[in-house]
Amino acid sequence: MSELRAGDLTAVWRPDVGMVGSSLRHGGEELLGQRGGLDAYRERGSAFGIPLLAPWANRLSGLSYPDPSDPGGPNGGGDVILDPERIKRDEHGLPKDGVMAARAWRTEHESAGELVAVFDADDDVLHAFPFPHRLRVTVSLTPEAMIVDTALTATGAAPVPRAFGWHPLFTLPGVPREQLDVTLPVRRESVLDDHGIPTGDERAPTWTDGPLGDRTLDAEYPEIDGPFVLRGGGRTLTVRFGAPGYPVGHAWAPEGQSFVAWEPMTAPTNALVSGRGLTHVAPGETATSRFTIEVATD
Repeated sequence: MSELRAGDLTAVWRPDVGMVGSSLRHGGEELLGQRGGLDAYRERGSAFGIPLLAPWANRLSGLSYPDPSDPGGPNGGGDVILDPERIKRDEHGLPKDGVMAARAWRTEHESAGELVAVFDADDDVLHAFPFPHRLRVTVSLTPEAMIVDTALTATGAAPVPRAFGWHPLFTLPGVPREQLDVTLPVRRESVLDDHGIPTGDERAPTWTDGPLGDRTLDAEYPEIDGPFVLRGGGRTLTVRFGAPGYPVGHAWAPEGQSFVAWEPMTAPTNALVSGRGLTHVAPGETATSRFTIEVATD
């Protein structure tokens, strides 16, 4: 366990359990949704805190996706075939949230205000994502904010697709669900099918900013313009990310849960299959993506 402290902020990260951000406290009060906690995350990959979804975020539409680095297949590329017994799947049997949950990372540096952890793709990861790579996550804490930088390096001879994301669950202590005031900085919304897979069509956002009330959210946004803001109980929590590091955001607020997830994503859901919005890191190169969580009192 690594605990960072700066002013009124305290952050706990677990490089030994998937490099999950398990806690972010302000004045001793928790700002991250806990749901089933660390045990459920370790055992089932159940989201809590700030988990990393890699090498793909959210879902894939099937148990295979094109591998352009394999010259033996059609159109110059073969397919990566996923073993259903070695991956997490959703209620429809679709691959969900990648294969990185609860894997042990190596701590490269730790101080009172900074943590650097590294993961080199091992055989289990490469079985599902055959692109040698390294992930380096740097978490920096100041009295006003937590900054998370995720660097993806292509360590082999093949370009590495960038399709990962994070899944932060945000809450405000003492604020009932219906009183959480939510601002989403979105211009366009992706049309999703019944399994949560983007169809390729877009529309004007259906969300209107204001108190969450009895509304639910499970929507993806391919165009972001500004910060996500959560207000209530005398606090304002502001989350910043956008293109080119994280061009896509996914919002999730399920019924009966007092949190709102605002997920930074390097590509749309199912990009490994569809190719839409998918970028690659060239061999020997590194691409870094950043999101920032700011906390202030009113």
